[in-house]
Amino acid sequence: MLSAFFIFVRGILMGIADSVPGVSGGTVAMIVGIYERLVTAISHFDTKFLSLLSARKVRQAASHTDFGFLATLLLGIIVGLGGSSIFMHSLLTDYRSVTFGAFMGMILASVIILYRQIKNKNFACGAAMVIGAFLAWYVTTMNPLTGRDDDLLYVFGCGLTAICAMILPGISGSYILLILGEYEPIIARVKDLASFQTTPQDLLTLCVFGSGCVIGLLAFSHLLKYLLRVHHSVTISTLTGFMAGSITCLWPFQKEIENVFQNVSFMEFPIQTRIYALCAFLAGLVGVLALEKAASLLVPQKTKK
Repeated sequence: MLSAFFIFVRGILMGIADSVPGVSGGTVAMIVGIYERLVTAISHFDTKFLSLLSARKVRQAASHTDFGFLATLLLGIIVGLGGSSIFMHSLLTDYRSVTFGAFMGMILASVIILYRQIKNKNFACGAAMVIGAFLAWYVTTMNPLTGRDDDLLYVFGCGLTAICAMILPGISGSYILLILGEYEPIIARVKDLASFQTTPQDLLTLCVFGSGCVIGLLAFSHLLKYLLRVHHSVTISTLTGFMAGSITCLWPFQKEIENVFQNVSFMEFPIQTRIYALCAFLAGLVGVLALEKAASLLVPQKTKK
């Protein structure tokens, strides 16, 4: 079992990832080895949990949902989001190519590591990986839609879809909201709520959106738990494909066109920027692979003692 400190650190890493456009906290959860535990813990907010609470068996209810793990992880995510907001904006504004180059290298290394961990590399796993990669690529290259935030059913669907994407490694929930045209309206309403300037209609919209998130999170976590239990290799292959297909979001060479950052040719950037981005990419790639290698060497030593 992981100590609370290491769970907290993993939460911080997930929070930092969620602050980067196009990067999913689920990706980090997969990389650091807590993805399946996280999905299982969320899926345990079920009828048994409610029955334990109604019987005032709080300790058993907390144990059933792995509450200590979730609370520690959530605290880390909050710290990661808050802390990274201080410097991540500056990095993405002043050193976007270098920052995205490093993230791209780290994600690619993670795809390689996860591929090695697939136990049964058969045709079904290969097909699942290709389909996952294509779906992630297709979603991340879609043009944003015009939001319909006056339609509460649409807002509910956006919340449900975004939270499902947030659980999946490789696909950012905020990016899905951007595609659906609801990112800016939801963010604006959250800011108004934080500054106590919200209206009853805006509050209703946020409640509907939040309801979609909660229902989507609980339902999708149950589905993922089932797939990981019954079709583990195929599911991991699909999730690995999601990560691989979403790498285009982290292309280091982007320019803002009509208020949206779009991928362009590396030739449009100065040679110095290209070199720095390449070095950052290699550093991220080699760094993650080296850490994984070091961890694999330490495990046998611990088991021998």
